[in-house]
Amino acid sequence: MTLSNRSIVVLAFEGYQELEFWYPVLRAREEGAEVKVVGPGEGPCESHLGYPVLGDTVAAEVVSEDVDALVVPGTVAGRPAISAEQVTLLRRLRAADVPIFASGSGAHLVRELVLDVDPDHVAADADALPSLFTRLRSVLHADLSHRSR
Repeated sequence: MTLSNRSIVVLAFEGYQELEFWYPVLRAREEGAEVKVVGPGEGPCESHLGYPVLGDTVAAEVVSEDVDALVVPGTVAGRPAISAEQVTLLRRLRAADVPIFASGSGAHLVRELVLDVDPDHVAADADALPSLFTRLRSVLHADLSHRSR
């Protein structure tokens, strides 16, 4: 199983937890997915250890019909500082029935903003990321009707 011809959006926040962000980004790219990083604004944001990441696109440019999954990583210090544009994107993708996967404090954020998140789409922490990614891959393979390319 690969993620060829799949599109995954990953949100980035100030103070992001490195493994919770980079694990799904790198694994999805390794499996052939197109991964877009959407930061809180136009500039870079830094992890809790100071590693910068720059978004590939802004939230307003993401087309719901072109997204197969959304990943919301957590931060080390509490609730992620999500921008209004990222909130709008999260809700728009949820309304379009795009599967949402979240880890750590990102899962708490998703529950706050969209209320219903599939428990199988949540990783409690970085240690649970491999199984979360396996479930993401399975969902995208099983849901071939989500979007045909």
